[in-house]
Amino acid sequence: MVGLSSSRVSHLRLVPTEPEELQRFVQEAGGVRGGIQIARSLRSKRRAVPAQYAIRISVDNVSTQIWRRILVASDLNLGDLHSVVQRAMGWSDRHSHAWSKSGTRFPGEVEEYVASGSNAEQRLAGRVAIVESAVRLDEVMVSPGDELRYRYGRFGNWSHTLTLESSEVLPAGFQIVCAAGRGACPPEECVGPDEYEQLLGVLASEKLRSHEWTLEWPQTEFEPTRFEIAEVNNRLHIPRPDEIVAPYDTAMLVECLQPSRVPELRAVLARAGIDDESAIGELVHVEAGQRLQAVLTLIGVEGVDADDFFTTVDAMLDEPELGPVNLPKGRSLFAVLKRFGLVRKHKGQIVLTKRGQSAQRDASIMWSVIVDSVPVAPGGSQRAVELLVLLAVAAGLSPADRHRFVAGALESIRSSSILMSGAQTSKRDTSGSTVEVLGLIGATGYELGKFGTKEDSPWAAHLARAILQR
Repeated sequence: MVGLSSSRVSHLRLVPTEPEELQRFVQEAGGVRGGIQIARSLRSKRRAVPAQYAIRISVDNVSTQIWRRILVASDLNLGDLHSVVQRAMGWSDRHSHAWSKSGTRFPGEVEEYVASGSNAEQRLAGRVAIVESAVRLDEVMVSPGDELRYRYGRFGNWSHTLTLESSEVLPAGFQIVCAAGRGACPPEECVGPDEYEQLLGVLASEKLRSHEWTLEWPQTEFEPTRFEIAEVNNRLHIPRPDEIVAPYDTAMLVECLQPSRVPELRAVLARAGIDDESAIGELVHVEAGQRLQAVLTLIGVEGVDADDFFTTVDAMLDEPELGPVNLPKGRSLFAVLKRFGLVRKHKGQIVLTKRGQSAQRDASIMWSVIVDSVPVAPGGSQRAVELLVLLAVAAGLSPADRHRFVAGALESIRSSSILMSGAQTSKRDTSGSTVEVLGLIGATGYELGKFGTKEDSPWAAHLARAILQR
């Protein structure tokens, strides 16, 4: 025990042995650790009963309003709050970050909270750096008006102010949500507010936007005022990376499904030949890229008006035998081309990227782009379904047989905790799933009971096998 003298009374307190609690003890008392004077902690006691906090996150030092109002539980630790801020704002967590709280007793009184393992944990005398996961939100924000600073970026140039707006009773079944907001998150490529302001100047000037060099900026498609609350909440509800089971491969899929429960599995696996790594002939490259190259040729060097593009592509891909169920594909195919990095939209025009120009001329480059870019879900039951579809296509099953094969495996998928855990299907953009993309690029036909029984292209099996091997 240690005695802490106060004016007249000596108080006895047990000295904790856990490192984090010991650090808190010393900081709260004020004292010396390892020869370095430790500042008194700026943190308060944790709430006995967690509350619902409404917090406004504002980006500092910019001329436009960029903010989010989030509702979170007060017992969230700052490590988890970091993930919430990243998703709510729209950052991609590529760079380092740190938190800081200012005191009121004397100028420059600051306490910092950093990621575990960060060099920022080492501070000069008089500066405090605590691992963020050991700090709860209700320790650093107690009453409405309390503020917390958050820095992010390559050089920590993006400063955010978090302000506690209100504290309410935490409702049952509470989920973190974004309640309001304004403005788009600055592009990750902007190093800080100064570069962001330059970008806003370019976007506001037709003269500057017309310069050829600006077409190479990914930021030229940036819309500063865009804010979609549904998109923000979708991001907030995606599982964190440490909650997602690492993507399982085909071997794990087969093991989890148990071939005895899916009788066709062994035969399909053998016919798929996913261990066959023999070279694929140039003719396959040419045929596989034919549809996309034709669309890129339509766009041409000069680009094409977006509305004209959608109308023309819809006509190109029209398949009369499917009758009234045939739907326009122009916008969906544009989303695929954009996802593949082949096109971009600029001032109402669709133009080719440098990658698109190369792929338009060279069938082998187009083949590589397709193989590398066809999406497969990162985990969960959706990944199982998409891997089974690829196996069936590689094995040469007809659309109807493929549909029956995948449907027959669904019960086994649902009974596997591994295949059902991790990343589940979320709301996707129009570039869609593996099945949708394979159909849009002309590889596969349609499933029985949906759009008819059009057969797969001869090169589809080679493509599916290559995607499974990547």
